[in-house]
Amino acid sequence: MKKKIISILAIFMIFCTTNYTVFAITSADYKQKANEAQNQSNTAKQQLEQVEGQINSALQEIEDLNNSIDGIEEEVNSLSKEINNLNTSIQEKEKDLKEKQKLLDERLSAAYMNSNNTYLEALFSGGIINFISNYDMIKQIAEYDTNLMNEVKNTKQELENEKTKIENVKTEKEAKSTELKKLKSNKEAKVTSLTDEQKQIQSQIEEYDNQMKILQKKERELAAKEAKEAKEAEELAKKNSSSNSNAGNSSNKGSTSNGGSTSTGRFQWPAPSSRNITSKYGYRIHPISGTRKLHAGIDIGAAGGANIVAGDSGTVMLSSFGYNGGYGNYIIINHGNGVTTRYAHCSNLYVSTGETVTKGQVIAAVGSTGASTGNHLHFEVRINGESKNPMDYL
Repeated sequence: MKKKIISILAIFMIFCTTNYTVFAITSADYKQKANEAQNQSNTAKQQLEQVEGQINSALQEIEDLNNSIDGIEEEVNSLSKEINNLNTSIQEKEKDLKEKQKLLDERLSAAYMNSNNTYLEALFSGGIINFISNYDMIKQIAEYDTNLMNEVKNTKQELENEKTKIENVKTEKEAKSTELKKLKSNKEAKVTSLTDEQKQIQSQIEEYDNQMKILQKKERELAAKEAKEAKEAEELAKKNSSSNSNAGNSSNKGSTSNGGSTSTGRFQWPAPSSRNITSKYGYRIHPISGTRKLHAGIDIGAAGGANIVAGDSGTVMLSSFGYNGGYGNYIIINHGNGVTTRYAHCSNLYVSTGETVTKGQVIAAVGSTGASTGNHLHFEVRINGESKNPMDYL
């Protein structure tokens, strides 16, 4: 996501370095980019909430896994104790079995080798006189001992079977514990990854918010400057218009409204050194604000300091140095009948307000003042204040 973050100020710098396409940056452009930064910040905050929710969910799953692992390990420990107890019992039975086997061997040996009533002496300490036969009695006693041994063997086998069952259960529990530990490890790795993403998104939000603050500040500053300059230009234009009107009324000869110079009605190309139109008249997607916006004139790319000439004869309605709402140093010429032309972003102005100019007269030099990203002439044609396509009049 970080790749999506493009510094808004960097965009302006990119446009400042190009020599081909140039655009005026206004307070509306800053406002648009500030809104975009705000929207990007809001989107990032929503993503941050989602990531934080995933982190909390994963942490809860890890806690549940820990509880399950602890429970299984307690069971494994308990089973281990049972196995140890069974091993002890089995060992005892094995010892008992060996003792009985030894006793049986001794008795059989004594009975058959020495004709001694060893079994009878062992079973009847008071003695028994009347037997059917020593042989039959020894046989019965041997069978008794054998039954005892078989009982011990059966008990031992039962213990071993029980031990095997418990060992199998223990193995299953240990396998389950291993599986849960692996799952826990995966969840912990996910939390680590999500935490890194959380930090990254938080950094993005801070960047968007900082950009938004910078752009909002620039918007306020530029809007105030534009309003001030527009007001000054309007007052100056009214003053010049009033002066020209009074001069026309006091003249003995009838003169045109352009201050005495006759307009031809057709405009000369205003930048003799270049025919390179870098931006045409009309609506377009503004490359900075990203909005559809009217470009009220044409931009002619030319070398800095190149001559700018009056498109037609008339009176300089305004010749102003400064930012001028993004126009920079610019001139407005009144050609009469509501027709005016505008020459913006000049590096120098050679005529003054109220001065009469003739068609083709050098009035200014190409520059990059105001909201401009490179040397060029921004040329407008307006009729009764409404912008027209200059190419229809050139």
